[in-house]
Amino acid sequence: MDSRQERAVALLLSQRAMLLGYIVSIVRDPDLAEDVFQNVAIVVLDKAGAVAKDEDFPVWARRVARFESLTALRQRKRAPELLDQSVLELLEDQWSATDATPAPARKALRECVEKLSPYARQLIRLRYVDELSALDVAERLNRSPNTIYVALSRTYRHLAGCVQRRLAREGA
Repeated sequence: MDSRQERAVALLLSQRAMLLGYIVSIVRDPDLAEDVFQNVAIVVLDKAGAVAKDEDFPVWARRVARFESLTALRQRKRAPELLDQSVLELLEDQWSATDATPAPARKALRECVEKLSPYARQLIRLRYVDELSALDVAERLNRSPNTIYVALSRTYRHLAGCVQRRLAREGA
């Protein structure tokens, strides 16, 4: 796997919950949504270089998910009634509005995460990249769940303050 594909996989995994929610809203079947997500993953890997900027990935991935969802519904013999195209457009507008997290905020968060202690970064990676529950993180690190909850809470507060300070400093 080349570096473009690795980056595409990381972006895809960071958007997994959002994409699955979007797919379920179209296909209305959680099992089918998982299948569609797998098809989306294949397209993302095949076209890893299709998106020049990370900020554009969510919109592009949703378009792929929409296309793959509609294709899956057409291929099913007993497909549920499709949502009207105007409803899909409204959904797309709503989802796009959630992408409006300004690039300065994402940049500030990325920089703040890089400045975390190795332990705090490990907690964030396990919790959000590896998508482990706090209980699973505690088990993996051989710590008590309460210790993990407290450490995550402190890390969240630290990140929030760091991002706010950086944005204030940059006037964003």
